[in-house]
Amino acid sequence: MSEWDSVAENVDFNLEISDENFVKTVSQEAKILDFGCGYGRIANQLYHLGYRHLVGIDCSIKMINRGLIEFPHLDLRYFPGSILPFADNEFDSIVTCAVFTCIPNQDVRKHILIELRRVLKPNGVLYLAEFCSEQSQRFTSSAGVPMWHSQQRELKIILDGFNVEQSQVVENSTMSGHASHASHIFARKTI
Repeated sequence: MSEWDSVAENVDFNLEISDENFVKTVSQEAKILDFGCGYGRIANQLYHLGYRHLVGIDCSIKMINRGLIEFPHLDLRYFPGSILPFADNEFDSIVTCAVFTCIPNQDVRKHILIELRRVLKPNGVLYLAEFCSEQSQRFTSSAGVPMWHSQQRELKIILDGFNVEQSQVVENSTMSGHASHASHIFARKTI
C-alpha cells in the first residue's frame, strides 16, 4: 500500500510546471509519460495544452482511482513495481512533478532515473519539476509523507546520461502554504 493512499481523496498538489517551456521543447505529437502522476493533474494540464499521447502511472491505487473519476479522458495506470512496464525507447518525453521530492533516498532516485532513461527515446526530453531549497532539507510533510527538498545540484547529480538544457529555480509555495522554491530542469537523453 502506498503512503499516498490514505490522503489520496483530500490532497491537492500545487507544484506548477512551466507550460511555456514545455510547449517550446516537446512536440505536440510526442508520446509522454507522466511518471508518478498522482491523480493526473499534470497529465490533464498537458492534455489541455494539446498533447494527446499521454500515459500516467503511479504507485498509489487510490490516486489513480481518483484520477480516473476526475479525468476519465486520461490513460492513468496503477503500477507499484520498480521495472516499468514499457519497452526500451518508448517515450519521447517524461515528466516528473514533485516525484523526486517524495523520494528521500539518493540511491533510489538514481535507480528510478536509470529506468526512466531506459524507456525514453534517444534525444528524448526529461522534465523534472521538483521542490528544492538552498540547504538540503529532509522532513515529513503535513500529509505524513517523507520529503526531500534537494539542492538543485543534488537533482542534477542523478541525471547521468542526460544533458541539462534548461535549469531554473522559481518561487513556489508548498501544499501547506509555506514559501519554498521549485527546480525546473529540462534534460535530453544522450545518444
